[in-house]
Amino acid sequence: MEIVKLPPGVRASEETDCIRIQEVSGGFSLGGSVLFRCGDVDAAESVSLIGGDLYPSYEDAESAGLAWASEHCVEVLYVSRSEGTEPLPDVA
Repeated sequence: MEIVKLPPGVRASEETDCIRIQEVSGGFSLGGSVLFRCGDVDAAESVSLIGGDLYPSYEDAESAGLAWASEHCVEVLYVSRSEGTEPLPDVA
């Protein structure tokens, strides 16, 4: 999977597979929207990740988002982060 990290505050276009990480008091929230492309599907199906518990760190939220996207066979994933937070760390 190719990962494209956007500058803080920049949102991915609605046509792309993306996860969004937002810093909130007490942790980091994770949301996402991708097209499910695994197996023999005639048409890709839109899948969303909404809500859930807060993650204690950016890295924990990002790891969970990358794993979720991988489970849905995403080829190119855009990662956006709310404005006003630290720059995105590089992918290892």
